[in-house]
Amino acid sequence: MLAVDAAITEIDRSHQIREFSITVLKHAKQLRPADQTAFLQKAASQFQLRFVECFEENILAGKSWDYATTCNAISRVGGGEAGVTACERIAARVSRLDNALIKKIGFRAISLLASSFSRHFRVTECCNGAIRLAEFCGDHESGFQELNSQSLASLVNGFSKWPKQAACQRATVVIAKEVIRRAGRPGRLSDFAPQGLANLVNGFSKWAEDAVVREATGVIAAEIVDGSIEISEFTRQHLANLVNGFSKWSEDKGSRQATIVIADEIHRRAAGLGDFNQQDLASLVNSFSKWPEEAACRKAGVALACQVLHAGAARRSQYTPQGLTNLVNGFSKWWNEAACRQAAVALAHEIMAARLSHYTEQALANLVNGFSKWPHEVAVRDATIAIASEIIRRPRLSQFTQQGLTDLVNGFSKWPEEVELRKATVAIASDLVHHDAWPSNFNQKELAKLVNGFSKWPEEAVFREAVVAIASKVLCRIGWLSNLGPQDLSNLVNGLSKWPNEVLLAEGRLRSLRRSFAAPPNYPIVPSKDW
Repeated sequence: MLAVDAAITEIDRSHQIREFSITVLKHAKQLRPADQTAFLQKAASQFQLRFVECFEENILAGKSWDYATTCNAISRVGGGEAGVTACERIAARVSRLDNALIKKIGFRAISLLASSFSRHFRVTECCNGAIRLAEFCGDHESGFQELNSQSLASLVNGFSKWPKQAACQRATVVIAKEVIRRAGRPGRLSDFAPQGLANLVNGFSKWAEDAVVREATGVIAAEIVDGSIEISEFTRQHLANLVNGFSKWSEDKGSRQATIVIADEIHRRAAGLGDFNQQDLASLVNSFSKWPEEAACRKAGVALACQVLHAGAARRSQYTPQGLTNLVNGFSKWWNEAACRQAAVALAHEIMAARLSHYTEQALANLVNGFSKWPHEVAVRDATIAIASEIIRRPRLSQFTQQGLTDLVNGFSKWPEEVELRKATVAIASDLVHHDAWPSNFNQKELAKLVNGFSKWPEEAVFREAVVAIASKVLCRIGWLSNLGPQDLSNLVNGLSKWPNEVLLAEGRLRSLRRSFAAPPNYPIVPSKDW
């Protein structure tokens, strides 16, 4: 306690912002973790009380770096509510600065301020302050050339917390151009530390649709593939962030090849995967599952499944809803691997013990979609029944996406004999048929899966009503089915066949439909005997 008291006394005696900043940084590094919280909270209170009001004046005096480093320190978790408030006050003042004053701040300090504000991205003032900095950065492209790799990465990481803000996207695109420029010669990006590269890729992935951002990510991927960037020194979190970022461009050859290199590295570290926390495990599994056909991704996924099994029930019980969901959905891509199946069964037990009211609609749908790959596992069935009970309890199903509702119906239909699953599916169908847009707001594949799912309970009147609506759409627009693959089309036709009188399809229509899609002779369209 003597050390923290002495540190607090020292900041009390620091009358100038520069002296204050140096003192804060020194003790924030030297104090034991147990003492850092008390010190940083005191520093945050003093910073707000004594220096925030002088912010603009000290910018003109060339002391913006001292504000940025102090804000960066107190905005961390240890700063507590005092740190949030002080950061919020600085952000509010930044949001009102003109370009001349922001230019005085300098790009290095801007990167630290943006990073600080991003730690509290839900605070309105922090958002506004970051947007103002992004607006300036987007208009001053040449300023990025003076920044080191760490500052560039910090800016991208900061701005990525507000992906819907146009100014943040524009500034990130400008930074992406700078990354491309620096990668003009092979190996140039080796100047970036592992943390910086991971932040760049993960940050860029928030704007995956932008061509420049995509190109910059491709440059990084290329240097990983050719070995210019050596990933053996990357931590588990760095690797997880890289793969998570690359997975947003799953159709890009460069992203796929870079992910394969990382998957090989994960497999090489298989003996030490116990060091991975559940968030990193879940992120890696979810990302590798975007390329389920790649042998390296499959091997890495199996190694991670073994780690989940070895972690034990006590550790698995600490997994977050998002983590559990990503693991189950990821492992389902390799459903025929014993380790993935066993890991899913272990996770199913956690779902049965979990408070499902804490799970989002998307998470519940993803869990059912994943579990449906193992219909013969008792624990998986019981976990799905628990999810169905939660869905029945929810007053509204409108929060589910069309894809989510489709996954629920398709998943529940794997156990048609279970009463609770039938009840949940009835609730979904009842909700659907009372919407004016039904079934036009579903795409072709989703409707085919819905028909296939509903057909497992042909005696239910509400399913008949829903399927008749789908059939009417199908019969009126046969060309609408052109995006369906053989399996989807087969599921649709076989599902419709459970209600032959209502659907009124003739066997001749089926043959015509078959010819329309040039289906192979063994195409598995099997009409009902009633047709």
